[in-house]
Amino acid sequence: MKQEKKTQYLYMTIGNLGILLIGLAAMRSTTILNDRLGYALTFLGFLMVIIYQDFLEEKMGYRKKERYWVKGIFITIFAVLSYFLYL
Repeated sequence: MKQEKKTQYLYMTIGNLGILLIGLAAMRSTTILNDRLGYALTFLGFLMVIIYQDFLEEKMGYRKKERYWVKGIFITIFAVLSYFLYL
């Protein structure tokens, strides 16, 4: 694998990890405050950022298969971790 491709995957992972951490922090704060409106706004904003990130990854030249595999992995991680935040 070329060094350039490895670097792209590293940045893709860092970007997705950043979004994951921001999403978990937002879920945690809305859970603690029991704020339904804040939860809805956070969810919509989070969704818009993910859509925009997907657009940028498409412009960078990632294949659909790569993007969807990475998104699927991070969505699964987000779902599992956010479940434990509600406990």
